[in-house]
Amino acid sequence: MYEIKDENSLSWLKQYVDVDLPVSELSHRLTMAGIEVGEVEIIGGWTEVFVGHVTDVRPHPNADRLRLCVVNTGNEEMEVVCGAPNVALDQNICLAKVGAKVYNTHTERYEILGPVKIRGVESQGMICSAVELGLGAENDGIIVLPDDAPVGASLDDYLGDVVLDLELTPNRLDCLSVLGVAYEVAAITGKEVVEPEATYHESGVPISEQVKISVADPDLCPRYTASLLQGVTIGPSPQWLQDLLIKAGLRPINNVVDVTNFVMLEYNQPLHSFDYDRIKDATVIVRRARLGEKLTTLDDIERTLCTDNLGHR
Repeated sequence: MYEIKDENSLSWLKQYVDVDLPVSELSHRLTMAGIEVGEVEIIGGWTEVFVGHVTDVRPHPNADRLRLCVVNTGNEEMEVVCGAPNVALDQNICLAKVGAKVYNTHTERYEILGPVKIRGVESQGMICSAVELGLGAENDGIIVLPDDAPVGASLDDYLGDVVLDLELTPNRLDCLSVLGVAYEVAAITGKEVVEPEATYHESGVPISEQVKISVADPDLCPRYTASLLQGVTIGPSPQWLQDLLIKAGLRPINNVVDVTNFVMLEYNQPLHSFDYDRIKDATVIVRRARLGEKLTTLDDIERTLCTDNLGHR
């Protein structure tokens, strides 16, 4: 049987439908309805890792690239040595205390965090990156939590999640989106789906006067639409968005690419973003690929296309 894989975060699903069933019961009922749950993945299991708030940052006396951070955990303050370039005052962060199990990027294995002196200064814990908590592969900076993250809360309670790995048959591609799964859950539980509010207002010069769309194969692509967003600054996505994408099996890239992937996963509507300044003649052409034509995708892999592939440039 031909199957399509889809990964759904339970916390994301709960934003659209009230899910109060135990995970095992929800998985069983979805499977009986024809939406097979192939695997249930638990995100978290952290012990001695908490939401902390950085109240002070100052230079390390013996190392130029290290800083001494004071972190408030709700009922105590701890001094932590941190070498991340993005640590700053008034951030909410993930603090691993002594006894926590974290991933050591040097030994490439999980280890119990012990008391340690770093360049002569005792560090009472660790401000964690995504890779150290098993939340992704990025290790060039710490995780910065939203401003409303509950300081002092267990990270397991705050970020812990369950991911349902669905094995879909071709007749149920509606469940490739989180909203599609939400409607299925609503159907089998009697709940109601609350769709996200979406407003869209165009302003300025009409898009038709700025971008031309040319569809060379309308039998394969009967409709193609575009919007132009101006004044966008490319940078990292907020942590909540990166977390959702990672749980869905995607690699965060930047805020522009990530939001298109977010909407694709939410609505099952494929999107792609272009740099307007790099679109030749301000024209997007949708056509079949030429035999042997090559394309380098966002994962930096060069792929050879065939005439059954539909692409745009």
